[in-house]
Amino acid sequence: MSGPIGQQRRYLWARASLDDVKTIKRELGGTVNDVVLAAISGGFRALLLAPGEEPEAHKVPSLVPVSVRAPGEESIYENRVSAVVANLPVHVADPVERLAAVQAELTALKASNEAILGEELVTLGGYTLFPLMSQGIRLAFALPQREIVTVTTNVPGPRQPLYGMGRRLVEIIPYVPIATTVRTAVAIFTYCDNVTFGVTGDLAANPDLEVLARGIEDGLAELLEAARHHHRPEQGG
Repeated sequence: MSGPIGQQRRYLWARASLDDVKTIKRELGGTVNDVVLAAISGGFRALLLAPGEEPEAHKVPSLVPVSVRAPGEESIYENRVSAVVANLPVHVADPVERLAAVQAELTALKASNEAILGEELVTLGGYTLFPLMSQGIRLAFALPQREIVTVTTNVPGPRQPLYGMGRRLVEIIPYVPIATTVRTAVAIFTYCDNVTFGVTGDLAANPDLEVLARGIEDGLAELLEAARHHHRPEQGG
């Protein structure tokens, strides 16, 4: 899934409801970032299974930005971000178990101080994330014994609609570049009540990129179905 890339790109996007993502989070646990990463893991699982490839445990290591904001640093325009290399659990067939695997992986990485880019991505301005993310990709490849298959970024956007010249901005579709041997990248952006996944791929290396985009939507649908049938144990009085 990784290798040399050319100059041409493919670009697709997937959509989800932020309310649905929060329902999954509330019923099944984790964070919004955990839920979207679980959905993306489901998409990569579908991408591997489509040509008959085995989705193994360490098949899809991804560069994942993580917040390192201190308590009280609440503004989304003053992000403090580092990054870890997380193995997306594409080998897990059950969507609920896949979400749990994402949570366990990120918790373990944060606990072990595996934030690999340190100050290079800290204190990002709200309007400069993607250029700096591109720089971060290149920095990550300078580290020894790291092979990154994909990049997944999650950026919280405004919950209120934006306007320009009296016209409402209907949708924001995010983009994150690919570089070196990273053939696929997924950018996640929340705007108002919607979550949009922008999927960038190398043209020659990604003939089935729509399988990934559709797989992300299917992964979220599976999690939502599980959340609707989930019953949290009642708290004892």
